[in-house]
Amino acid sequence: MTEDFPLLPLVSDRCKNRNPVYFWQDVPVVENAHKDPIQLVGGMPNYGFFPVTGANVQLREEPFKGGHDDLSFQINDVSTRDDEVDIKNSFQYSDQNGQIELRNQIKEFVKRVVKPVSNDWDIVCTLGGLDGIMKCFDIFINPGDTVLIEEFTFTPVLNNLVEFGGIPIPIKLNNLIKDHKIDYVDELENMLNNWESIHPNLSKPKMLYTIPNGHNPLGLAQSLDHKKRIYHLAELHNFIILEDEPYSYLNFTKYDETPNYNLTNDEFINSLNPSFTTMDTTGRVIRIETFSKIYAPGLRLGYMVINKSLINLFTKSGELLTRAPSGFSQIFVNNTIIKLGGIEGWIQWITKVRNEYLKRKNHFINSLMKTKAYKEGYLTPIDPNCGMFVSIIINIEKSNEFNGINYNQLMDKFYINSAQIGVLAVLGRNMSVKSEFSTERSNFIRTAISFVDDVSILDLAAQRLSDATCKLFE
Repeated sequence: MTEDFPLLPLVSDRCKNRNPVYFWQDVPVVENAHKDPIQLVGGMPNYGFFPVTGANVQLREEPFKGGHDDLSFQINDVSTRDDEVDIKNSFQYSDQNGQIELRNQIKEFVKRVVKPVSNDWDIVCTLGGLDGIMKCFDIFINPGDTVLIEEFTFTPVLNNLVEFGGIPIPIKLNNLIKDHKIDYVDELENMLNNWESIHPNLSKPKMLYTIPNGHNPLGLAQSLDHKKRIYHLAELHNFIILEDEPYSYLNFTKYDETPNYNLTNDEFINSLNPSFTTMDTTGRVIRIETFSKIYAPGLRLGYMVINKSLINLFTKSGELLTRAPSGFSQIFVNNTIIKLGGIEGWIQWITKVRNEYLKRKNHFINSLMKTKAYKEGYLTPIDPNCGMFVSIIINIEKSNEFNGINYNQLMDKFYINSAQIGVLAVLGRNMSVKSEFSTERSNFIRTAISFVDDVSILDLAAQRLSDATCKLFE
């Protein structure tokens, strides 16, 4: 890491003091060493010990369609292609940061689609998105350090943060219920400018953890202007922006707009919400991505877009915490991209996945809006900008039982009603950083549109949700 890199003072003591021991170090300097020595150092099994010599993979042409013979490919024992990952190398102990072939593919994708404004970035592969987030906390968070988090979030992140001694600080989403917007920059600016009086016993934040495009649970995206103002605050107050982006490619139009399911690659890319990396000139944005939503979560494979000065720190973190990602997963993803025609074919596959989610989202929103509960004003769906979820506000202030403070009690009754009628969803309060902080804004549920076999099931789900809501009010 270069001495003038602005994030250097933010690195954790644990990481600064890290000095891994390697058994191949501390050996005598050898003059006139043999040019081709017999390798007896590493405990690496010869690939002849691997039980698999090859495999055939059949790909879908599009979601929910059967395998296509023209899209089958062979995973080879030893490949003759420079861009292909083979069994000999992927089943072996390998680079902590991922196979070079896959990293090269990802780099081309990031250049084409994400378009960071700086050229001073590189790729580190991870064991899924959460592994990348955990490594960021390992590298930057000391016990007692604070991290800013939108008040509703992907709560497993909190477990990782607390494990490293970090303190989550929720940012209030004032416009959530009324305007269905993620717009908190004024709230954040006031918090940072008055930190000593608002949080007198806590250090100023080292990091903002954000899900800016397809926020989980809300499905909303921050505007470009909002991101620019957030980035300005990050530079002014010197904190890192940890941009978690599992849903950004599942990008939606509004439910009442005519959808375009025939986007060209350029049209698809231009429709995406911009990344914080498109404005990052100081290397303070770390972008977390995953193949879970566009390939398969069981692969446990993702990657980070980080400033090159951070590579060594993340490599050491990987050596200590998780080692390299699964070689088998890297074979599947890398060679699938090749079979689909390279990055352009991979973008077409992602667009097809996006199209299926857009159909589901629009279908579910329209089904909800036909129900009695919607027409009576008892529930209001939030039309998401991206993602796998539709959040639904339960307008409990219209209930005769609402007394101004009994949010949780009424949401409990709603949950019991829906479970008895036959539909389950996540209570908004269970996705809050601090439930007591967010009580007055937690009268919503998160519904996943991803798991059902067919959109017709969403019709039934909408009706059952309506029945559960009407039972609460009537």
